[in-house]
Amino acid sequence: MTWTKKQICSFVDLTSLNSYDSVESIKSFLSDALDFEKKNFPVAAVCLFPNFSALAVNELSNSVLKVAVVAGNFPNSQGFLSTKLNECELALEAGVDEVDIVLNLGELDAGNHDHVVDEIKAFKGLMPNKTLKVILETGYLKTAERIRLASELAIQGGADFIKTSTGKEFPGASLEAVEVMAQVIAEQKSGKKVGLKISGGVRTYEDALQYFEVVEKHLGKPFMTPDLLRIGASSLVRNLMNE
Repeated sequence: MTWTKKQICSFVDLTSLNSYDSVESIKSFLSDALDFEKKNFPVAAVCLFPNFSALAVNELSNSVLKVAVVAGNFPNSQGFLSTKLNECELALEAGVDEVDIVLNLGELDAGNHDHVVDEIKAFKGLMPNKTLKVILETGYLKTAERIRLASELAIQGGADFIKTSTGKEFPGASLEAVEVMAQVIAEQKSGKKVGLKISGGVRTYEDALQYFEVVEKHLGKPFMTPDLLRIGASSLVRNLMNE
């Protein structure tokens, strides 16, 4: 299938996750997202820090755009589980549609797989009717075996999406990692459709097409919808509009 630039935009979670984000900068960011929509380049969602949840929900109230937040002590998932869950609860109370959390890499490395699964179950328990995306941090995991294991544990815990990367401390998405994640999703027999989010380093139309080709090869054309596939990006939409 040949994808247009406008179609690619419809898969994007337009992202602002900067340490210097403020009410004013986020208002400008949301204004840009609405402007893209007016110019017929609508994205799937915006993704921001949870303290901006209410602002984003309010600003986008007349838009079709979803509001996603990172939560659970992003980007490292370290801290007390109670505070990580509370952060999610506050965002959900503000009305967000989607929450992106990071899989507990320390417990994964320690071999405490039940703990990893139980923690994700606790997050999903807060949002049975909302979308939970679990970030694997594939740039840290590195090997296909570890990426496969993390994918399987995240899905076992109830992830609605598995996501490559935070885009922070470690390398972002790679075609190799996405291939492994797509294979794991394809093997699921539970009947639940698990989505895939590619995040970190997708900046051009050509980048996006390469990832789409890998995903479609393993998961087929019916999977190629923003309900199941996302790209986390901050510059991609503007690049597509200007190319």
